[in-house]
Amino acid sequence: MLQFIKVTNYMRDLKPIQIAKKLNSITKLNVFENTRKQEIVDLRTLLCYLMREKLNMRWVNIARFFTENGKNMTHASAIHAFKKYPIYKKDNKKLLEYEKMFTFKSDLTYDEIDKMYYLENQLKNLEEKFESPLMKLIRELPKNKENETYEYLCRFVKSWEWKSEQQQTR
Repeated sequence: MLQFIKVTNYMRDLKPIQIAKKLNSITKLNVFENTRKQEIVDLRTLLCYLMREKLNMRWVNIARFFTENGKNMTHASAIHAFKKYPIYKKDNKKLLEYEKMFTFKSDLTYDEIDKMYYLENQLKNLEEKFESPLMKLIRELPKNKENETYEYLCRFVKSWEWKSEQQQTR
């Protein structure tokens, strides 16, 4: 299990280099190392996510930050890393723990943040519960075809009622 590291108020106004150094010290890895080792790639995606999502950095600036610190990166690589983060986070549960260690200025109270995490988890559980081929098809329906599809499905269900009524009278 990951050791608990207290996050204090000074971490609220973090700079990208401070986040990178903190990740390096927590994991004992170098996020700027020119390697494709999965654990380092995972950390880079987390760092790209934090810089883009939490610090609102531009793609070019994220790439420049990595390059200035010894890791070759283009803005396209930064975009790719950012987009891959949710996938890597599913496979590597430590990434979410690392992400939660960093706090950023927010108007939300801790209760609201806890409630948001709770609701996000509830939503995730519901999505998993209702993950079926039929639900996937329904989500892929074009908006302009929803009414037509609804009417068709109503008629389809009604046909079952008619058939079951006939079978009961036999």
